[in-house]
Amino acid sequence: MKSLFIAISAFSLFTAIFLFAKVPSATAQFLTFEEKDDGVLLLSDGKPRLFYQKEMISLNGEYPRANYLHPVFDTKGEVVTEDFPDDHLHHRGIFWTWHQLWVGDLRIGDPWISEGVEWEVKKMKTEIHPNNSATIAVKVIWKANKISNKKIIEENTTITYQPIGNQVYKITFDIALKPLVSGVRIGGSEDAKGYGGFSPRLKLSETVGFYDENGAVTPDNLPVSAGDWINITKKEPNDPGVVIMGEPDKLPSYQGWILRKRNSMQNMAFPGKEPMLLNKKEPLHFRNQLLIHQGLSKREINNQYRIFRNQNPNN
Repeated sequence: MKSLFIAISAFSLFTAIFLFAKVPSATAQFLTFEEKDDGVLLLSDGKPRLFYQKEMISLNGEYPRANYLHPVFDTKGEVVTEDFPDDHLHHRGIFWTWHQLWVGDLRIGDPWISEGVEWEVKKMKTEIHPNNSATIAVKVIWKANKISNKKIIEENTTITYQPIGNQVYKITFDIALKPLVSGVRIGGSEDAKGYGGFSPRLKLSETVGFYDENGAVTPDNLPVSAGDWINITKKEPNDPGVVIMGEPDKLPSYQGWILRKRNSMQNMAFPGKEPMLLNKKEPLHFRNQLLIHQGLSKREINNQYRIFRNQNPNN
């Protein structure tokens, strides 16, 4: 009996040591915000992590946009997003928008290329939380230039940053769009691609790899069927990269993944080329999450995805 007790105790101790060794460092990071003239910078232990662009910014007066993230830095301090890339000057870091914007039968603009629309950040609240996370909560008014800067959409978005150990962090986007006038419709590109919605423009390596929970995913000109998340890495599945997560089952008229090996954003496309009507009583609500990492296994990504889904109060 004594030897059995010793054996059990030794096994328990070994198991505890093994489990402890597998847990990433949970050392709290010192999070701070720095207010800038045109936005707010989030820092972790004094190192920049992301910048929220509050004020409208353009390139020589072209493609003006506000309300997006750039730059976003990985845990080694490298910038992972692109702003005003030469191939698509209207691609803007981590952004969310659509090609079509209608009020009734009037096409009032093309927000995708920053045409006919202005974004005014009316309110912005930054907060550091006890659970070692930080949030940027904004109220954004979409204005239509064609109809005397009329307010047509109220957007309420919360962006949450939280580290996972020292080599990974996550950014969660909770976005709600409410029409301020009747007959507001949004739609994707007017072709078979139908892209629109949450659209990270990431720096891509020459050997970029795309992976979901079933393995490698091959990009195509048209939307591709894949899982609830895509890991975009330098090459191999466990290489450093960025995971894009979403809730495709909750997106209206979800089209699939727009994935590109170069010169493009990446996109969970909805609602396609047929515009959808926004409802005053039930705002359009969607969530996405990014994992910025130095290497993650499929199991670790799936675990984070389960946490992401469980955080949605509407599930």
